[in-house]
Amino acid sequence: MENRAYALITGVFVLAIAAAILVWANWLAGSPVQRDKYRVVSLRPITGLNEQAQVRYRGIDAGRVTSIRLDKANPNRILIGIEVNKDVPITRGTYAQLGMEGITGIAYVHLLDDYSSREPPAKGRDGVPEIHLRPSFLDALFDNGEAVLRDGRVLITEFTKLVNEENRERFAHSLAHLEILLAKLETQLPGFIERTDERVQAWMNEKNRRNVEAMLSNLNEATRDLPALVRDARALSAQATQLATEATALARESRGAVHDVRGTTLPKVNALADSVARSARRVGELAETLERKPDSLIWGHDRTPPGPGEEGFQ
Repeated sequence: MENRAYALITGVFVLAIAAAILVWANWLAGSPVQRDKYRVVSLRPITGLNEQAQVRYRGIDAGRVTSIRLDKANPNRILIGIEVNKDVPITRGTYAQLGMEGITGIAYVHLLDDYSSREPPAKGRDGVPEIHLRPSFLDALFDNGEAVLRDGRVLITEFTKLVNEENRERFAHSLAHLEILLAKLETQLPGFIERTDERVQAWMNEKNRRNVEAMLSNLNEATRDLPALVRDARALSAQATQLATEATALARESRGAVHDVRGTTLPKVNALADSVARSARRVGELAETLERKPDSLIWGHDRTPPGPGEEGFQ
């Protein structure tokens, strides 16, 4: 009987402990969090990212990674399934980057937003919204480092080709000539400087200084007269413009006068000239007649002898 009572007490105690553990676990878990499913699409390696890794939105814990797999239709794409809290504002401007947890090498998905659009993200073929993964600062740094290393290798290779034996001999020969040139300059340059200084001093004597001062004075006077010269030039230009206008008007009037002369005066002058010519011919005939027969001025012209068939014809 005592054994049965002991067993009953032990069983009740175990059940109480189990119930207490369940209540404590439920209290720790709190109310269940509602989350939405999204898919992060990456064309880059995702080293260090595992399932159940954290998903953060601008540094705030916002969900978990649920799956990681390759796209069967395009193996270049890595599909990362995530669950994000419903209160996180995921839009078409939201993008993802991989972050690292200190020096552990464990990666997490960091969601950021460039606020380019407030529309919901585009959905994939199966209706799950997709978020594209962009390279992080470290990724860009590593990519640029690789490019710099490649360029460095190319530069070192080309430099090695440049400094071959023949070019090294030429470089040494050039250095030897440069050393000789420097030695000549060291010996000849002081004398050249002294001669130049003497020539400058000789040129800058009192007479030349006075000439320079006079030239500068004349230049200043010419500069002072320049505004007046400009005003005179403007006045002359205005007068020339007025003269051109008057000449244009005079030319128009001249064209009208020429037209009148051609249309009215010239015909009259031509008729007068014809009349004068006829009168001159008559005067010439009269003078010729008086020269041949001066008495005709008194007796008049002789009658013309009758012709055949006229009265008095013989």
